[in-house]
Amino acid sequence: MICETIIKTILLHFILHAVLTECHLKDLGEITKNWSNVLNNLEKRIIGGTNTTKYEHPFAVQFFNHGGLCGGSILTRKTMLTAAHCFDHNKNIAEMKIFSNPRFLFDLQSIIHEVWQFEIHQNYSKEMFFSNDIAIIIIHDYFEFGPQVQKVTIIDTDVWMNINNTFVAIGWGENKYGTGFKNNNFKKVDLYYVTRERCKTENRIDLSPEMFCLSGDGETDTCRGDSGGGVLWNGALVGIISHGRGCAQAPGIYVNVYYYRTWINETVKKIYKEFCDFHNHKALK
Repeated sequence: MICETIIKTILLHFILHAVLTECHLKDLGEITKNWSNVLNNLEKRIIGGTNTTKYEHPFAVQFFNHGGLCGGSILTRKTMLTAAHCFDHNKNIAEMKIFSNPRFLFDLQSIIHEVWQFEIHQNYSKEMFFSNDIAIIIIHDYFEFGPQVQKVTIIDTDVWMNINNTFVAIGWGENKYGTGFKNNNFKKVDLYYVTRERCKTENRIDLSPEMFCLSGDGETDTCRGDSGGGVLWNGALVGIISHGRGCAQAPGIYVNVYYYRTWINETVKKIYKEFCDFHNHKALK
């Protein structure tokens, strides 16, 4: 009944709140066995950006998956949003870690969380490569909210899709394509909206309905290691960093979070229920 109460109190909007202690759980995760490969790559680091801090963007987290680096955004005390393609090379939960409150890449003072489960969009890459590039992770413990750890505010309108608007993308990825990951600082970059027609032409690909594009005209961009991280407009989350043709070569392609407002809401409730059902079942044994 306790977990049912948690599910019922989840708000219909995306930024939901749950209290870990009501499910009486323990951290059951294993330590990743392949940290020597964490400097390998994944997909889309900020190029041409400036340093930022977790005080400015406290919802941002690092997601390490068997040698791959991605970003993510905190939804609730137990869940976070990221890109589906961050799981392409590995789906073994024992080899995944979430870092909250990191000042920079591989910050030993950051808080490490074990992944309990993840949910990839059911139609990921079915229509075309990278379509429905969205996923949600639930952790064993909980994110301890404070000045540098907070849930994100998700956009509640689509009026931001305008060529006159400027956006902020954040991440810890590569500063230049192919240079690899060092002790990179947390960075942000300003980008502007690009029409679908221009984006399709410059990337030489088609776009699925939930994709949108941003550009820095070859001077600024997101890059490898930024995937899954957030894109903001007026301080609210509008996008997830997804993919593109190289870095700073063509407009980057992003996932429209507003498009998935129902899916996010339903998936968070579903994954919470699975978590609570599992732990309540264990408690009855």
